[in-house]
Amino acid sequence: MIEVVPTVVSEQAVLAALREVNDPELDESLVDLGFLHGVRVDGERVEVALRLPTFWCAPNFAYLMAHDVREQALRVPGVRQVRVVLKDHMYADEITEGVSANQPFDAVFPGQADGVDLDALRDLFRAKAFGMRQEQLVRFLLGAGLTDEDVVSLQLDDVLDTTDQSGLRLRVGGAERLLSGGAALARAYLVRRRRMGLDAHGSARLVTDLAGAPIASGGLPVHLDRARRQRISMTFNAIMCRGLLATRYGLDTDRESGTNVNRREAT
Repeated sequence: MIEVVPTVVSEQAVLAALREVNDPELDESLVDLGFLHGVRVDGERVEVALRLPTFWCAPNFAYLMAHDVREQALRVPGVRQVRVVLKDHMYADEITEGVSANQPFDAVFPGQADGVDLDALRDLFRAKAFGMRQEQLVRFLLGAGLTDEDVVSLQLDDVLDTTDQSGLRLRVGGAERLLSGGAALARAYLVRRRRMGLDAHGSARLVTDLAGAPIASGGLPVHLDRARRQRISMTFNAIMCRGLLATRYGLDTDRESGTNVNRREAT
């Protein structure tokens, strides 16, 4: 008889999983933003405490983040129960109890969804993140010497390696090229592209609109300009949120990583 050894849940494993949860509006990790207040593990039960930049963050945004935290923590091997505690928010009790009980947003906040459920809200922010990451990658490619026609002609199979520490390996016009510094940008974009559910065949275009339609080389500047405005807005919001959170909880911002660091214990 084979003895089944129960999986021991560690705080480090939960933290690693939660790094994959992003603020839906900012497309940055909740951990890096400083929104994660703490994790407590008790056997197969986990409690995660969240804090947000302001007391009045929109309840649907807060609910969406708390819900995603719960779902991600439940993916950690050995975790069977997750309680998400939202601190210092005008709807802290409602969100804490609703998310921890896996209730839908409409059940906790009837009449506040305005016809848009959390899935639709998540899709909206996924589209914004897709546009921002695409614009970052495309501008990098153009800066590396690719033409507009080169960029819009790239297919998924032309992305040869995004793991190389030396850079991004691409096939451009039939020739392999190594572009220093682009691997991380390509990885981030490809993740957002998959989340959009776009064509994943190797012959699919790398750069498309939200519906997966190809972009003509002559239309690339206008396409990038729209995406640039969205990226600037998201970047500004991220900076503002970090500043508000740092002021509220007495945090320092690490100059290199841009993440919030504890200066004193939150009260």
